Amino acid sequence: LDLRGLPPRPDEVEAFRRDRQPGAYERLVDRMLASPAYGERWGRHWLDQARYADSNGFTIDSGRSIWKYRDWVIAAINDDLPFDQFATEQLAGDLLPGSATEALVATGFHRNTLVNEEGGTDKEQFRVEAVMDRVNTTGSVFLGLTVGCAQCHHHKFDPISQRDYYNLFAIFNNCDEPTLSVPT
Repeated sequence: LDLRGLPPRPDEVEAFRRDRQPGAYERLVDRMLASPAYGERWGRHWLDQARYADSNGFTIDSGRSIWKYRDWVIAAINDDLPFDQFATEQLAGDLLPGSATEALVATGFHRNTLVNEEGGTDKEQFRVEAVMDRVNTTGSVFLGLTVGCAQCHHHKFDPISQRDYYNLFAIFNNCDEPTLSVPT
């Protein structure tokens, strides 16, 4: 249950009970780790932090096609991708020399922001809010810090100053944004 997120099937329980050879437990664990369900189970935790959703997450909340990113996360966990590569591909997979398609898909990490499809919205305001969402998510996921407070003020006890926040903001604000068809 811990490794796959699923209870064992009756035939799996029976096969384990019949296995009298030394190392039966270790073989069972190896089978569980090799199961596609392992990546699905543990990928869920990362996807929650990366704010993955199959919808735009705003008032209209229509569906979107970002499932390739979800599948990339699951495959990366199942393939035991080293964390430094896992992080690098999500933050800058499109900037890596000779980037494979998988590294480009990994950049979906920063495409998980809300999408506002309402008419009459200020596109520039929503674009800036999406950049702030990327900064805040990067801070919480990779630094383990809530950095969003620094967008409005500098607090003498916070480890991230307002200047640091907007330096990181400038990095993400320097990216091309995909054109979205937004109803007017």
